[in-house]
Amino acid sequence: MTDEHTIIGALLGAADFGSGPTSEQIRVITSLAKGYLGLAVDVASVAPIEPAELAVAVDNGDRHRVIDLLILVEFCRHPSDPAQADRVESYVNALGGEDLALVARDIQTGHRENVMADWARFGEATTKIADLPDDQVGSELRSLGSCPEGSLGRALYDFYVGMGIPFPGEPGGGAVSLAHHDFTHVVTGYGTTPPDEVALQAMLTASANFDHHFSGLVASLALFESAAFEIDGFVPKEGVLDRPGAADELADAFRRGSACTGDLTTIDVMARKNDSLEAIRAEFGVIPVPLPVT
Repeated sequence: MTDEHTIIGALLGAADFGSGPTSEQIRVITSLAKGYLGLAVDVASVAPIEPAELAVAVDNGDRHRVIDLLILVEFCRHPSDPAQADRVESYVNALGGEDLALVARDIQTGHRENVMADWARFGEATTKIADLPDDQVGSELRSLGSCPEGSLGRALYDFYVGMGIPFPGEPGGGAVSLAHHDFTHVVTGYGTTPPDEVALQAMLTASANFDHHFSGLVASLALFESAAFEIDGFVPKEGVLDRPGAADELADAFRRGSACTGDLTTIDVMARKNDSLEAIRAEFGVIPVPLPVT
């Protein structure tokens, strides 16, 4: 395992140019140090490290994790700065992740056609919640209302009813592909505010040991942190991680995901619709959110 102080030193180094890290970057790095990596340390006392030093110090099994965190820090500088992208790329390239750094640069510089090509290369296939034609998915989801109280299926049904929105596949209900995403809200306990959406993707990424869901995490950051990306049904935001408590929620999401025993998106929702939600959470090591998510 890579020493946690090395990771923090790399994140500080990646933001250390010009006038240095922004206040938001320092806040996010501080939250990651304490809430995710468990370091009782003043971030200001940690010496930044350079790309060559990082490449030697990082365990191969941690490479994807460190790359994701470096790109996260890149998104937290506003306005976006080509020098910041250059700085992060020098670290990511040292770890052999050149293509991943280009995804972030394409988003930050607004090259939408490149972003779509990136998604084709790095985006993961959308998981369908039910193997049905799209026009039948809404009725299948509504049928989950007959599942037992406390079950996974009933919780997903209540999620839609509680928000007062049509079910995916129904008129005005959004794309059918969103149904499996909505299920992850239910199993993780996160709501649908912008900070929750970013935290959800962080938890999913960590639950897969940072080997999957990179595209989802970056898409969430592009939508809610840099307002550089548009997705139907979502309004772009900027600086969501600078909101009170958002950086701490993000760090805790990485912690919760790392505690999971497997990738949460592999749960077969319809096959397990009558199973207890709490039993499924226990099976996958989903620990409760520390405070109600608002």
